[in-house]
Formats: sequence, structure tokens, C-alpha cells
Amino acid sequence: MLLHRSVILAAGAFVVFASGYWIMRGQKQPKHCVFCHPLERVVYEDDDFIAFHDIKPDAQLHLLVIPRKHYGTIKELRAGDMPMIKRMYEIGQQLLEERGFVEDTARFGFHRPPFNSIHHLHMHCLGLPFKSRAERMFPKNGSLWFMPAENLITTMSGQSN
Repeated sequence: MLLHRSVILAAGAFVVFASGYWIMRGQKQPKHCVFCHPLERVVYEDDDFIAFHDIKPDAQLHLLVIPRKHYGTIKELRAGDMPMIKRMYEIGQQLLEERGFVEDTARFGFHRPPFNSIHHLHMHCLGLPFKSRAERMFPKNGSLWFMPAENLITTMSGQSN
């Protein structure tokens, strides 16, 4: 059973009901979010973002880039969030390039709800080749369950016009 609804409150705040919790858009460190708490496996951090190794890697290198500020999923994003997404993408590209992965051996993207297992916005940064059959989960041109970062940026650019 999928427990997922969203509501826009009178004050303009956006909340999402997921897995039994109401999550306020942009709220800080909810107790139930595993990505909001200090992590091991960190490879990058600044005041706004953290990047770390995925606990179950699907590729030769599998990093996740997350904002420190809590956002639920890509469905919550607005045009004003474009700089955050672009910065996440830049960080991911830099981390993969530093480790020897270039454009044709790198993939970046987000799982679309309800196909995300963690309800904290996170971008997958994959240094190919994939492990086993993982390529099906992260198709280059996107799918019902996966949106490449480049496509999300293009979609959000269209919203801001």
C-alpha cells in the first residue's frame, strides 16, 4: 500500500504524507530520515550538500549527493530550486571526474516517486559499468521510475519561463 499525499497549506507551505509521516518541505533533520543524520562513507561535504557512497552500490562507483536541508522528492521541487539541483549535478560530476569517470562512463539522476526508497532528495552518481542488472534501474534516457539529472534540469528550466 502506497502512503503518499501532498497538501499545500494556506501559508504556502508544502507538506507530504509518506510512510506514516507528514514532512514539511525544507524542514530540518526530521528524526525518521536516515540521510539527515551524520553519515559514514562521506566523500564530500560543504555547508549545503553532502556526498557519500551508496550502501548498496549498483555500479563500479555509486555515490549519492544530498542537500543538507530536507526535501522529500523531485515532485516537491519548484523552479526556484533549480540552483540547488544544478549544484548537486556539478558536485556529482566533479566527484566522478576526480575518480576517472567521464561523460560516457557516468550517469546522474533521481528516482521518481513512488520508486524512491528514502524520502530525502538524493541524486545518484554512477560510475559505470553497472553491477549485474542494475542498468534497468538507471536507464540513460530515463523511465517511469528514473529521471536523469539533465532531464530534470531541462524540465525545471521550462517551468521557470
